[in-house]
Amino acid sequence: MNRVEQDLGLDPAHGPGRRNADEDLPLAVARRFLGADPKLCLAPFGTGLINATYRADGAAGGFVLQRINGAVFPAPERIIDNLALLQSMAEDRPHIAVRLPTLIEAADGKSFVRDPHGGIWRLMRRIEPSRVLTGVQTARQAAEIGRALGRFHRLGAEIEAQRFHVTLPGFHHTPSYLAALEETLAGIGQTAGDCTDALAFIAERRSLASALDDAVRRGLTAPRLIHGDPKLDNLLFDAKGERALCLIDLDTVQPGLIHHDIGDCLRSCCNHRGEAADARQQVRFDLEVCAGILAAYADQVRELLGSAEIDLIYAAIRLIPFELGIRFLTDHLRGDRYFRVGAHGENLHKARVQFALVADIERKQRAIESLVARSFGVGSVA
Repeated sequence: MNRVEQDLGLDPAHGPGRRNADEDLPLAVARRFLGADPKLCLAPFGTGLINATYRADGAAGGFVLQRINGAVFPAPERIIDNLALLQSMAEDRPHIAVRLPTLIEAADGKSFVRDPHGGIWRLMRRIEPSRVLTGVQTARQAAEIGRALGRFHRLGAEIEAQRFHVTLPGFHHTPSYLAALEETLAGIGQTAGDCTDALAFIAERRSLASALDDAVRRGLTAPRLIHGDPKLDNLLFDAKGERALCLIDLDTVQPGLIHHDIGDCLRSCCNHRGEAADARQQVRFDLEVCAGILAAYADQVRELLGSAEIDLIYAAIRLIPFELGIRFLTDHLRGDRYFRVGAHGENLHKARVQFALVADIERKQRAIESLVARSFGVGSVA
């Protein structure tokens, strides 16, 4: 038995063997944070597809215990470092009013526990009462979403992004995703017949992949601290669903382009049907929700963005579902290795949904550009 197993109270030589030790592992890890609490109990929590997540309840209250997926994040300790630094920065700037999940220190004073298999675990206090919205139903909800993202970006603007680790290299680098798709197609060695429509859609918009990277090279925008995944599922509301409490799932907080955050937030919130929609008939980009989010967002960040960056917002709104569609399609062709699916073909369907959303965004280009201009007070599109 090694030192870590001993510290966790696990003995692989005891009982039926390693399987029981692994089953007891989350509870043993939780006790490294919370001590020998006889009332401590754990249960699977949430619907996330990346990290193993548990609801932990005990004498000290309610918590969320997570094992960070080392297969997705090459250096999980960097995520812990980033969250601890961000938490400290937010506490030092109460005027921005950014609330974050609170990291709990383990008995050794660290903000994580390493298990016998090398896995990294963290414990955060659960924010209650709270809920996640299944869709944006009211103008107030839309405004709350925009306000929450705007405040997060305001906080990021006061912090040197270089102080934060890159936790997911290459994330939101669309040209790399496009290259991965082409490499996959070359490896197949034949035309993917069931994907002809999706591949044609991508080919017609190939130049879109480099839109934001080109803007960086031209000096029109620059990396800042971003959330990285501000979809609707990652925003907690109060129990009534009227007030946004905080952004969660901060694993992808790192230097990046805030346009990726804006695009991803609107992609998630403005498509009411989600990824289960019928790609031909039900996918619609909701302009009213977009208007509410953008107006509240602009109220928070108007002084941070120059006119050139404002002009890039439409391109970002169009780019992110295009990028996600490429990722879904690539995973379909690779045999569904990354995104969890119930049956082969689901990733192809999800790709088509994202491309249908891109098409609707393109049909509404002038309306979206007008909303952006009006929100940021830079005039209207003629």
